[in-house]
This record gives sequence, C-alpha cells and structure tokens, in this order.
Amino acid sequence: MQFTKYPHPANFAFVDSFDESTGIARVAQQEVRIEVRSFAGGVSHVRVVAPEIWTEHPHLAALTEPRPASSALLGVEQGFDLVVRNESGEEVLRSRPGQGLGLQGEASVFQFEVPENARFYGMGEKLFGRIELSGIRTWFWNTDVWSDFHWAQWNEHPSDPPYCSVPYVACDLGGQWVGLLMHNPGPVFVETPGRDDSRVFVEWQRTSRDLTMGSKLGEPNLWFVTDRSLAGLTRKLQTLVGVVPVPPLWSLGFHQSRWGYGGAKDLAELDRKLKQYAIPCDGLWLDLDYMRGFRIFTVDQDQFPDGVLPVAEEVAQNGRRIVPILDPGVKREPGLSLFEEGSSGGMFCQNEAGEPFVGLVWPGETVFPDFTMPKVREWWAAHVRDLMDQGFGACWVDMNDPSTGPVEPDGMLFRQGTEPHALHRNQYSLGMQMATVDGMTQARPEERPFLLSRSGCTGSSRYAAIWTGDNVSNEWYLRSAIPTLLGMSLSGLPFCGPDIGGFGGDADEETMVRWFQAAFLFPFFRNHTTADSRNEEPWAYRAPVRKLLAHFVRLRYRMMPYLYNLFVQHATTGDAILRPLCYEFDSGDLAEVCDQFMVGPSVLQAPVLTLGEHSRPLVLPGDASWMCLRTGHWREPGVHTVRTSLATTPAYLRQGAVLPLTVQEPRTVRGDHSDVAFLLAAPPGWKGETAYEYVVDDGLSRDHDGAQQSKVLVRAEGDGKLVHVRFTQTADGFGPVRCRAWLPLGVVGAGLTEGEETTVRLTGSGFRVQALS
Repeated sequence: MQFTKYPHPANFAFVDSFDESTGIARVAQQEVRIEVRSFAGGVSHVRVVAPEIWTEHPHLAALTEPRPASSALLGVEQGFDLVVRNESGEEVLRSRPGQGLGLQGEASVFQFEVPENARFYGMGEKLFGRIELSGIRTWFWNTDVWSDFHWAQWNEHPSDPPYCSVPYVACDLGGQWVGLLMHNPGPVFVETPGRDDSRVFVEWQRTSRDLTMGSKLGEPNLWFVTDRSLAGLTRKLQTLVGVVPVPPLWSLGFHQSRWGYGGAKDLAELDRKLKQYAIPCDGLWLDLDYMRGFRIFTVDQDQFPDGVLPVAEEVAQNGRRIVPILDPGVKREPGLSLFEEGSSGGMFCQNEAGEPFVGLVWPGETVFPDFTMPKVREWWAAHVRDLMDQGFGACWVDMNDPSTGPVEPDGMLFRQGTEPHALHRNQYSLGMQMATVDGMTQARPEERPFLLSRSGCTGSSRYAAIWTGDNVSNEWYLRSAIPTLLGMSLSGLPFCGPDIGGFGGDADEETMVRWFQAAFLFPFFRNHTTADSRNEEPWAYRAPVRKLLAHFVRLRYRMMPYLYNLFVQHATTGDAILRPLCYEFDSGDLAEVCDQFMVGPSVLQAPVLTLGEHSRPLVLPGDASWMCLRTGHWREPGVHTVRTSLATTPAYLRQGAVLPLTVQEPRTVRGDHSDVAFLLAAPPGWKGETAYEYVVDDGLSRDHDGAQQSKVLVRAEGDGKLVHVRFTQTADGFGPVRCRAWLPLGVVGAGLTEGEETTVRLTGSGFRVQALS
C-alpha cells in the first residue's frame, strides 16, 4: 500500500448513461445497478451494485437507517449528475457534470463541485495538527504507526494514515453543511480542494478543485447527511453510525498505566501509592508483561502466584479495576491449546496456500483470528469470558490494525482465504471489538462493559473507546491532541483520548503538567508510558508537581457528574462530547480554532500548549460574558491575552450554564452523585433563564436508561436583582437527589423526592450570595 500516491480521476471511466426506471447505468462496456434512496432528516444514500465486481455488503457494522423520506433528497439529472438536497428541498451539493461516478476495475470515485470558500472537517483520527482540512489528500487504511513509518516521520511530524479509519468528511458550504460517509471497509481515499500549500512544491501537486472520494476496492456505498449547523450534522451522523452506549461511570475516571506493570506486586504498590497521595483512580492497567511469554489469554504464574482474584479484590476495596491488554496475535506454537483449537477449527486468516497466515509480532511467529466470521467471534468471546472470570475488570485491545510486524500483510486473506486483505483490514479491529465485548458481557451480564481499542472504523462507537495509539512526550503531540480528538468527535468517535504525557520518551515536569491540564476533561483520561521511559506516575515527580497533577485529577472527579451526564445526553441526541468552538457558536472567525475546545455546551478550555509560555491568546465566543472557573471572575466575549502560571490553565463557564459538581473535592473514587451541587453561571445583575436535566444512576448496571434512574430538572431565572432556582425531581428510580444551588462563593441546598419542588431566591452583591427563603 503506497500511502502517498492516489488514484487520478483521468484514469476512470465515468457513467455515460443511466436508466432511472431500472437503475441500470453503463460505464464504458460495463453495466451496473445504482440504488438511490432518501431518508427522513436530510439523509440520503447511493449504492452501486455489481456482484461480479464487488462482494455485497462487506461491512460488519450495519448503519441505523432513518425512516424513508416523503420526498427525494438525492436525485439524478442529465445522464448521471448526482444532486443532494436538504430537508427543505434546496440543492446543497452536485456532482461534477459528466464525471460524478467513475469506475476502474474494482476501484471507484465520486467527484463533487464545491464553492471556493468551502471548509472541511472530520476525517476521523487524523494528525494534521488542525481541524479544518482543505487541501488534503489522504488514505483511510489502519496502520501500526511506529512499525509502518520511520521514527523521523512520527516523532514530531504528522504520519498518515494513522491507526483508525473513518472515511467521513463534513463540509461547510456556506450556510449549509453536508457530510459524506463512505461505508466501505476497503481502502478509501479523499481529496479536498483548498489552500494547503505545505505539500505543494510544484503546481501539479495542488489538490483538485472538486471534492473527491473513492475506494480502491469494495462496493461504492456513499451516504449524505445535510443540516444547517455542524452540531445538527454531527447528531445525524452519530445516530446513523451508532451512539456510544452510556459507559460505566468508572471508565470516565483517571487511569494509571505503564508498559512494565506486570503482576500482583506492581498493582498492590500502585494501589498503595494512590491511596497515600489521595489521588482518585479507577483503573490499573497491565501491558504485555502480565502474560506468559506474550501468549494471549495466559497469566504469568510468577507475576500472579495466587492468581489475579486476590489482588483484584484488594484493589477493589479502593474502587479500582484491573484492565489487561489483549492482542489479536496467537503464538504459532504446536501444543499451545489456543493455537491448536484455532487451527483445527479454521479460526485463523489464511495465506494463498490455505494455511494460517503468519506474521512476526510479540510472541514471534504469530497467526491471526479472522474476526469477519461469526464462529471466530464466538470462539474469541468464550476465551474473553474465561479471562474476565479470573478477576479482571475490563479489556484493552491493541495491535488490532492488524499489526503483522515486518511481514507484508497483503497475503493475509479473510473468510477461508476467499477475500482479499484490503477489503477487510480497516474493520479487523471492529470484529475484535464485537467479539471482546460479547465475551465481557457473557462474564458479567448485569454490567455495562468497557473496552478500549487502538484501531477502529465506522461503527466502533457502539463497542469501544478509541485511544490515539503510540504518541511521544513532546510539545508537537501535546498540540496535536486537541485537533485530532475534535476530528474524531465530529466523525462518530466521541469516546476518545490520547496517552497522557506521551507514550514514548520522557515527560519532564512542565510537559506532564501541561498534558494533565489539557486533558483532564478529555472523554478518556489515562496516563500511559513505555517501559524504557522515566517513571511518570504523579508521585514520580517532585512534591509541588505531584500536587498539581493530583489537583487536576481531583478536578476531573469534581466535574464527573457533568461528564457522565454528557454521555447520558449523547446516547439520546448523538451530540459530541468534545466540540470545536464552531460547533456551539456560528462565526467564521472560529472555523479554524483548534487550540481551544468546548467540553459539552458549557465548559470552554484553552490550555497552554507551548512549553515555556505563561500566557496565551484566548477567544471567548458568543455575545455573553464567561466566568473563569478558577477565580469566579467574569470576562466579556472577544479576543484576550491571558496570563497563566504552571499551576493554572484557562477554563471558563458559559453564562447561563448549569454545571453539576460533587459537593466536596473527591480524594477517592467513591463519590455520591445523588448529592450534587449545581453551579449556576449567573453574573451579578443577571437577567435570563436556563434549564438543565440532571440524571443519576448506579453508574454500572445495564438498566441505566429505565426504572433505575433518578432525574432532577433544574430551572433558574434572573430578573437583575433576584435569581430564582427551582429543583423538580421528575424520576426517583435511584432514590432522592440532594440538590444544592451554587453561585460563586455561595450555596443553598435542598433534599428532594419525586414530585417535590423547591424554589430558592438568591440575591447577589459581587460574589456574596444570601438565601432569602
């Protein structure tokens, strides 16, 4: 696979006739059938069917189709010009006249005209260091970055493609948004027009004036989503590909990991240190060392002489779970039961000779389960169930790109050797995710499973959180983390995060502090590093730095009610968790801001991302003032320069927001979210009204969306002198919720049961608050 060469439209034959009544199109001497469908909500779909060319429906993840639309949103005009319309029937996108759909053997290409000022977003996990993606050529092909590229490429520069592939582009066409999703697990390529001159050393290197999207093989299967806003577009895409089920609460906590933690002694020592320094932590993670010689589904008896269960029960007393790594590769070792089972059962990918395909990864010569087949997923799930029964709390799947080490992967064939590697490579990780979640669910059917995965594709949102793979402890990866996560969030992968501090290299004190400040509200928050780096646990640094790192961990737990409710809301609406400023605020000036971000609709973060700096420019969008979360002071909207120290990070609360918080600063993971404080961002003299629904449950059991929830509706109204705050408990499935209304430096409280209402009238003088009744 050549990552820097792309198909050129001039080498394709384009549709020259189309019979709308039969759906038959002619491309040179070929006939294909074209299906055009329209759905409610501004969603439409075109699919090209030719069984003699492409395998039908190769994707493991079916999309959630809306109900059919009452009128056509996708039409064909003048031979075969595709015309995409929004819900109002207005044309928003048109294919290039006479060259809308082209074929070249198994390859296909679509071309669309876009205005010169069009902007492009999304594209899944891309490390281009920006959120606006004009002037890009890129492949969607899951790689093992550190193995497939030289370190000079990935150390301080973008390497492309990365671990995870979601071939989706969100296009801002000026007052109208359209998203294009290629639902094809094969290699997909995208070319956006625009102004990126960083790759242009001669004129013919410049990208096309058209938006181009195609695939190297696999059935052409393109979805369109339209909306007036980026937020609306993202909600529709997320509903199409699958929302993230409400995760277990513990998965949103702080996680401590290192390649080098191997057994019971390491875990007990981690647990002791975390308790000693009062650092909340929900997950203790084990990399490869816990296994017996890198053999998956084994536990080294020297590392766990009494098994996993005793230490799992020990750390559980402090609310922690043990999370082991799982690679897909099975050691090619006669006599090894897993290898023998898989060989006799036909579970492995094959080579041209019909034998199991062999790669070279951690166990040495390695064979790979073929997760495209249901029987293989069932077999894998049974082994995951048995692993979980030993006392582990979740799973972490790695190397599922799939990584074959230095071995060329094209010879790895799927479905009993009948289908090529490239057709299924990008969804290999998805099959592994499906099987692993199934096994965890079998082990603990009453619990919500949590799975972390390195690679992924369209549909992974239903099964796994995605972390951005191996990164480095340097400023470039620190700065790149935000636009990368924003791209993932806009592409249907909202449960995401990087290795905090960087996986490779040594994070010095300033680097680690700036990572924690930037990431303490990322959806996934894990400190992870490689075995040959310095120790990077919070207590590995000097006491002042350790205290800073602990502070930002505790601040995350303080805001956990807000984070958890964002995921509850996401499961209903499809809204992103992390959001670019242009998601919440409509302004062209915000279109390329990627060193700030919103956490949900209410919290704005603008971390310091340049080492050695103690100030930064700050954009506060909109037309209302913002409250500094550290000081309680208010700033007017606009462009500012803010000064910071190493101990502080700019973070602001939107005027009128209601922010649920724990009442006390958590120093363990055992917070009571039914005792909650609602911080109301109301400045002195505030005139306005706002409402917020708060949901609380046990954070673990599967019945989290029904009778086991408690809900409180918080309504506030300010008339310039008084602030009226009303709590109404509308559901009591988890019991009564104790509510407190906070304005900066003031508090009143009330305990509620279902159906009760409490009205609080507050008056403010500066930041002093007095409860009148």
